[in-house]
Amino acid sequence: MKQNVKQKKEAPKDGLLILGLFALYKWLQKAWAQWMSNKTKRISKRAVTIALVIFISLTSSYCIYLGAHAITGKSKGNAFTLTPIKRPRHLSESGTIESPIPPVSKQDYRRIQKFRWYMDSLARSPSGRKIYDSIIATRPGLMDSVRYIEKEYQNFKNQ
Repeated sequence: MKQNVKQKKEAPKDGLLILGLFALYKWLQKAWAQWMSNKTKRISKRAVTIALVIFISLTSSYCIYLGAHAITGKSKGNAFTLTPIKRPRHLSESGTIESPIPPVSKQDYRRIQKFRWYMDSLARSPSGRKIYDSIIATRPGLMDSVRYIEKEYQNFKNQ
């Protein structure tokens, strides 16, 4: 039974700060409402209604003006301009600087081309198909690498 009493006494201590802040918030809310009520006591309901109508009509007309101005776009001075960001040619997709030297020399490129032609001829002939399949099984990404090197060489050559 004593344990329950201790738990009940300790529980309000944890929530005491939160309860205090909530009470302060409620007090500030009441004080602000009372102050605003005192300031507007002398103003008639009709004056408040007229002021509200004027405020709503001014803000809504300004919003309509902004919307129409944005659609028609008569004045370009106030409009935002979009300038596309262009990546320099010497940068790769990852942001690393590419070297201006071709990654493969012409002689190596010709050797790679001859190898690709040889592999294509192996794949087309029935007797060479076994050799082709064994090469591809041993080196699965070989032909992809060959195509990639040829493509990079052509891209570099076209720059």
